[in-house]
Order: sequence, then C-alpha cells, then structure tokens
Amino acid sequence: MTNQKPIKPTGMALNQGPAMIACVGVMLMVFLIGSMSVWGSYLGMLPNVLKPTAWLAFALFIMAFTASSIQILFRGTYGRWAMKNRRYIGLSFALVHFIHAGLVLSNLILTEESRTAGALTGGGLAYLFLLLMTLTSNNAAVRKLGAKNWKRLHKIGSYYIWLIFIGRSLPNVPDTLPLGVLIPLVALTTLGLRIAAYRKLRK
Repeated sequence: MTNQKPIKPTGMALNQGPAMIACVGVMLMVFLIGSMSVWGSYLGMLPNVLKPTAWLAFALFIMAFTASSIQILFRGTYGRWAMKNRRYIGLSFALVHFIHAGLVLSNLILTEESRTAGALTGGGLAYLFLLLMTLTSNNAAVRKLGAKNWKRLHKIGSYYIWLIFIGRSLPNVPDTLPLGVLIPLVALTTLGLRIAAYRKLRK
C-alpha cells in the first residue's frame, strides 16, 4: 500500500494487522451509526460525515506514506512499528477511503450537491490506483508482479493519492482556516521527510 520495498510479514505484524483493520472498521461503523442517530437519518448525516471520514483516511494514508522515511531518519519504536504494520495501515486507509467514496456518491445522488467532471475524473483515478494497490497488498501479488513492478505501481499510486489530497485541500484553505491549512501543511511536510530520507540513503 506504499511505494517502499515489499516486506515479509513478521509475527508482530500478523498479530496486530487484522486487529488494526477490524478496530478501524468498528470505530467507523460506530461513528456512522451514531451520526445517523444524531442527525435523524442517513440523508441527514451525509453532509456532516464527509470531512471526518476524509480526515481519518488522510491520517492513515500519512502513517503508511511516511513509515519508512521516519524509520530511516529517526529510528525509534514508532518507526519500527509502522514499518512492520504499514501494509495493514494502508489497508485500513483503503477501507476508510472506500467508505468515504460511498458516502460522497450517496451525497451526490441523494442531494443537490455536485462535482465537476474534472474532479470526478481525478478522484476516480485515485480510487482506481487505490483498488489496484489494495488488491496487490499481499506477498502473492509481489511474487506475481515482480518486486520492481510492484514497487512502481505502489509508488505511482501513493504519490498520485498524495497529489489528490493536497490538490483538493489547497483551494479550500481560505474558507476553512485555521484547520483547513493542516492537510496541505502535513502533506508537504511528509514530502519533505521522504526527500530527506532518500538523500540520507544516497549518502
């Protein structure tokens, strides 16, 4: 689910990974059911759950996107944990983001909300990459594609998804201050971390 080298799952990763995905799924379902109760209906909750689910997806994406960079630059407990579990962090991101996509589509179909053709195309391509990355987030896919092709797919996909996050958030910054600046700021910071990690490895 990231563009770093495929890793062989360890006992720690296998034990924690499925539990992590299950926990994220349960938390998300509790949030959505609670929101439906608060707002009175599925339709009523839709405009109010799009941003929270997008933020959760973004947080999980950043965790996967920066796992190896943080370990290369800082080498600590978090970096080791993130490296061992990044596949499952990425799959948790995919789970949340696909549910977010369902909510977005529901909002477009059931309300007067609209998106431009360009926005739908750009977002659709990001979800296509995410689907391919999700389907290939296993050792069998690495063997079938070859490590080089697998890494290329995940690298292109992760950077495109990064670009969509920052591209969608930047135009909204003036209207969503101060919180609105966090997504582009964090996204640019993570890019800096990856560049710094790459340069460190090149030395």
